[in-house]
Amino acid sequence: MFLPLLTGCGDRRTYSVTEMVEGVVTLDGIPVEGAEVTFHPLETGVGESAVGKTDAQGMYRLSSMKGAPGKGTTAGEYQVTVSQWVTRELDEPYVDHAQDALIQFESKEMLPAVYTEIQHTPLTATVAPGKNEINFALDSKAVIERPGR
Repeated sequence: MFLPLLTGCGDRRTYSVTEMVEGVVTLDGIPVEGAEVTFHPLETGVGESAVGKTDAQGMYRLSSMKGAPGKGTTAGEYQVTVSQWVTRELDEPYVDHAQDALIQFESKEMLPAVYTEIQHTPLTATVAPGKNEINFALDSKAVIERPGR
């Protein structure tokens, strides 16, 4: 008699089958702290976007929306972007009249644009079944290649 009441309890989320993905991000050989590493599937419908944040040693571990937290992403081919925004308090705040707001902070991208923009990034990754260690060695002098250059 009480059995139907109990069947609605519990966690019914189902996770995608994911593969562990972790690695280290460096810029000119130095670990990058606080960067967001994003894996974008190369083929629509194959793979799942995933994101990881680097720690003080430049280490990241991916999580995807449909996968269990910290457990990576689905196997497949990915394009990768890496972005590191730093926000600082301004010495002299100012009023932005267009937005009618007092601006007290500014944010700045610290990595070269070539790594932060999906249409320009040279970074790719293959996620295979099992544990994947995928490191990214970034170059501070890297630039976006324009046709005709």
